[in-house]
Amino acid sequence: MKKKIVCGMLCAAMSLSLLAGCGGGSDEGGKDAKKDGDAIKLGVLVYKYDDTYISTVRSAIEKYAKEADVEIKLDMQDGQGDQSKQNDQLDVLISKGVDALLINAVDTGSAQGLADKAKAADIPAVFFNREPAKEVVESCEGIFVGTTASEAGVMQGDMLADMYEADKEAIDKNGDGKIQYIVFKGEPGNPEAEARTEYAVKQAEERGLVMDNMGIEPLVANWMTDQAQTQMEAQMSANGDKIEAVFCNNDDMALGAIAGINGKSDAPVFGVDATEAGMEAIKSGKMAGTVKQDGDAMGKALVAIGANAAQGKDFIEGTDYEMAEDGFSVRIPYAPITK
Repeated sequence: MKKKIVCGMLCAAMSLSLLAGCGGGSDEGGKDAKKDGDAIKLGVLVYKYDDTYISTVRSAIEKYAKEADVEIKLDMQDGQGDQSKQNDQLDVLISKGVDALLINAVDTGSAQGLADKAKAADIPAVFFNREPAKEVVESCEGIFVGTTASEAGVMQGDMLADMYEADKEAIDKNGDGKIQYIVFKGEPGNPEAEARTEYAVKQAEERGLVMDNMGIEPLVANWMTDQAQTQMEAQMSANGDKIEAVFCNNDDMALGAIAGINGKSDAPVFGVDATEAGMEAIKSGKMAGTVKQDGDAMGKALVAIGANAAQGKDFIEGTDYEMAEDGFSVRIPYAPITK
């Protein structure tokens, strides 16, 4: 009798062991797949809530999380532009046992620390919008969801070139064969800001325009309207009769530049994001063009990819998304808008 009891216990233990070995884990996320019916907990780290574009992404995440086929619980944190604060917020999300992380890093140069924490906690990480280095994302077997930053600059350069080709005298007001311009940069070292700044000018030159920055380096306005307005007012005082084009890394700075110009020049101003205020400025003729960065499409992709990661699936399984040629990202396309 005693032998039968021991045998029964051993058989039961072996059965449990075999069941555990078939538990549906995935190398993608490092966590066991969620059972059907379980709610998915997504931790969302946002670099700054009051960024206009990021606000549209946040709203889209909330919308698509509610519409998802699985129950998704969001825990969203505002980094307030402070990397130290965001580091602490990540620790809290990890302690809460979130199933996947959506990370919009405050400082992309410090993203390795975020990746290391996610990897140590065995939580899949989806970086978005503010692009860390490829090696950072790959170090935690994560993915990046965002745009190809150079495209926005290329589209701005094309918009200016199109205007020039349509009416050269309207753009080259002093008739010197050059386009005197200034650029408002979001922030130094930010990959999107650097690429937009570089490629707007480069594309205009490739289209045959001779670009002249008048010795003025890109003006850093930290993506903010008020900072751009203050600097534009100073430029109008010093160079107002010379400026023939203004490139801005986002619509908020473009609106600041327009306010700083205050009707004293009709030099075309270009933005990025296609925010509601930016679109109104285009309709009223105050802004020449913008580049749509689709916050709704970004939010939709993040929910789909984050849900897959949380369930131990391949990031893009069952979606229409494709990995970019770089092998670590999904890219959301831009679109130029001039009316």
